[in-house]
Amino acid sequence: MRRTSRARSRKQARRKSTADDEGDALPFFYPKPPTGPLPKIGHLKPQQVGLPDEPRRNRESHQLLRAIDVDHRARHDFDGRTELFAAGSPTAVEPGSVLLVEQISCRSSPRKMAFAGVLIAVSRKGLMSTITLKNYVLGTGVEMVFPIYSPMVTRIKVLKRVEGFAKGRDNVYALRDRPALAPLSFSSIDGMVMKDAEIERKLSANKK
Repeated sequence: MRRTSRARSRKQARRKSTADDEGDALPFFYPKPPTGPLPKIGHLKPQQVGLPDEPRRNRESHQLLRAIDVDHRARHDFDGRTELFAAGSPTAVEPGSVLLVEQISCRSSPRKMAFAGVLIAVSRKGLMSTITLKNYVLGTGVEMVFPIYSPMVTRIKVLKRVEGFAKGRDNVYALRDRPALAPLSFSSIDGMVMKDAEIERKLSANKK
């Protein structure tokens, strides 16, 4: 009887902890409304608009699909993340930088989750573009892939920028086998996250 009571108490404590992390259900996600006709990008190469090259790129149907993709990316971008990962953008972040990504588990019972790590790859595939972050958890290497335009990804923040490490490449997969080559130590990431949280806490307190 005592064991049953203890098990019930532990289960209730876990439920309370989960409930504290979860918030109210979020409304349905709607992209921004279109602002006009589709952009005219037929004269641009796929790589110039953040898409992989294709052999039939000059066909009118493929040009239309690229225009639709560009339009949808603009409508799904609420915080300027397109420029953050666009090739050639002056504000683009390079592989080797440290990012913090915040996301929610689901919209019906949202639970906030965050992951910080070194950006090791940027895959530019239009609306399906992704980024890959790497970090170490309890001594084990962990990689997370995040879709840039997913409404479940609520924020992408740059904790530390590096320049010139990737030498123009979209990935630094060498860090998988040789993490010591990273321009920023993996062991310093937790400190960056704590420092960023403290800064945000102070800013929030000053606004009140």
